[in-house]
Amino acid sequence: MKIVHEVDHHFHAVARSAVAFLSVFAAFAEASKARGSEVGEFYKGKTVDLIIASEAGGGYDLYARLVAPFLEKHLPGNPRFVPKQMIGAGGIVATNYLANVARKDGSAIAQVQNTVPFQPLFTPESVKFNSMELGYIGSANSEVSLSFVWSSSPTKSFDDLRARETLMAGVTGSISSQYARAMNDLAGARIKLIVGYVGASQSLLAIERGEVEGYPAIFWSTLKVTKATWIENKNIRLIAQMALRKHPELPDVPLIFDFIDDERNRSIAELLFAPQVGGRPFITPPGLPAERLKALQAAFAASLQDRDFLMEAERRKLEIQYVGGDELRDLVKRAHEAPPNVVAEVRRIYDGR
Repeated sequence: MKIVHEVDHHFHAVARSAVAFLSVFAAFAEASKARGSEVGEFYKGKTVDLIIASEAGGGYDLYARLVAPFLEKHLPGNPRFVPKQMIGAGGIVATNYLANVARKDGSAIAQVQNTVPFQPLFTPESVKFNSMELGYIGSANSEVSLSFVWSSSPTKSFDDLRARETLMAGVTGSISSQYARAMNDLAGARIKLIVGYVGASQSLLAIERGEVEGYPAIFWSTLKVTKATWIENKNIRLIAQMALRKHPELPDVPLIFDFIDDERNRSIAELLFAPQVGGRPFITPPGLPAERLKALQAAFAASLQDRDFLMEAERRKLEIQYVGGDELRDLVKRAHEAPPNVVAEVRRIYDGR
């Protein structure tokens, strides 16, 4: 789909360009001088709620808690950021709260799943927010998801996944469930999905216990940090990359598009996987004063350039790729311009029909 290809090309070019990053940061830094006084007065001595829409110890949580102390350092007034878990419906619960209950003065922000800003397109009945009215701070990474099975599973390749029913764990409302349905509907896989797990951590434990054979979609950046021993000991077998393009560390793991021949299905898959370009987005409620949103974006950009931040990320083995707030907003806007028939098919996959 042309629109999504344009988004992918534009977004990755900006996110991975050091020159673009530095120019964005410089612009933020210059603009922040003028508004730093007002913003600093507001934030001085304040506490900011950092709502994390996923379970403690997971990939989203790791990134949120990595960024938080550096936002404290770089935001004028140096407020204290307090992480608070709010789990439910793949980030919808947290975002509904942020948009309708949380304070809209800059003292509450959230890190949510990258599918959340697209939910009004795909599951409009479950959301109580307008994606284009949210504020976008940025993301510390851009993601690629992996489908994998435990080494003892008879399923050894995607062709096997097409040939035999394979039992996999899934989390309702998350990409694990949605991408499993996509593999079945668009690429002919035969995944039998067992849903009801609270999060990825529970699902991975179920795999280790032998309750299920694998997991349809987990970020590579999360898997290689939280389950490094699985990879080192070859406990798991990577089946396919669920993304618009391959991760550079995984050149030999096939891309899901290798198994989708129909152009219509490819367009559906492109829109479905586009949110991963947005990584792990930090967002604000609608109606936030513009100067405070800009200050948060500037603090985020400064955090990701901070030498101590980069050293800590390396120590924790977390990938860092700067994604700016304006790029996140542009990604969401372009997705909302996708053809209605493609949106309808992605919505069907989200609904599980």
